[in-house]
Amino acid sequence: MIALIQNELMKIFGKMASWIYMVIIVLAVLVAGIIYMKFSADPNPNWRQDTQAEITMLENQMASASEEEKLMLQEQIDQTQEMLDKNINPTVKTNWHFMNDVVIGVSSLVTLFVVVVGSANVAAEFSDGTIKQLLIRPHRRWSILLSKYIAVIIYGLLLVLTLIVSGYLIGLVLFGSGDFNMKIFEVTLEGRKEAVVGTQFFLKMLYYIPSLLMIMTIAFMLSTLFKSQALAVGVGIFVLFFSSTLGGIILMLADKYTWAKFLIFPHLDLTVYALQERILEDITFPVSISILAVYYAIFMMVTFFFFQKRDISI
Repeated sequence: MIALIQNELMKIFGKMASWIYMVIIVLAVLVAGIIYMKFSADPNPNWRQDTQAEITMLENQMASASEEEKLMLQEQIDQTQEMLDKNINPTVKTNWHFMNDVVIGVSSLVTLFVVVVGSANVAAEFSDGTIKQLLIRPHRRWSILLSKYIAVIIYGLLLVLTLIVSGYLIGLVLFGSGDFNMKIFEVTLEGRKEAVVGTQFFLKMLYYIPSLLMIMTIAFMLSTLFKSQALAVGVGIFVLFFSSTLGGIILMLADKYTWAKFLIFPHLDLTVYALQERILEDITFPVSISILAVYYAIFMMVTFFFFQKRDISI
């Protein structure tokens, strides 16, 4: 099995595109860092005095405000005062702020490239006519397919590592070394959440990995079902880009139709759980991961069943 995995990794890295994807991720992080630096306000050493002045101004505005405006102003005052009380500087920008705010967003490129590689992994063997040479070797079909699957996982993890390392180094150069344990406020659908900036970044990455694995598995399944590499890649990319839109629509339907909660799309982006405890009243992370586990088992069974039974005549 190890020899098979090594062979599949050699195939992946034997293609120039696999290296180009890594370079693109680094360049994307660099460009995102420059934009983040240009459009972010400069750190304010007198932020406490300015924040207190802002609170005073808001309190003065309340004197002539309507009852509805007073409620909004009071909420703004409370949030601003909380920054002072917890010594959270809203103007500070360090490498960890950059990673938590920006680098995590570049992870969508990682998903895209893994979908492209995963979708083409088996379909390319049929398109190129090399599937027969692969299957005449003294290995079972399932072991050949499993080696391909593991190789794609390894490549995906290497892209994630490239993202994290390049993000840290570029952030270090552009923004300097910051305190890993610095407190921040994250905006969520449930309000503001206090978090530790470094921990929050790795928490998002931790939730991102199962989502990446799931979307990659869908792409890999499509690769075994379609002999056309272009069709497999096209459908895989469609699932990637429209999953979040479909997930939002399904969540709106879930209040009316209970079965909608068990569809896969609302659960494909688990990073939301780094910001809030639930996506619906009764949908928490254990529920989402359990639903994904069921779909994962189904997708894997379909993938290996069809590959075992598939006609390899070309």
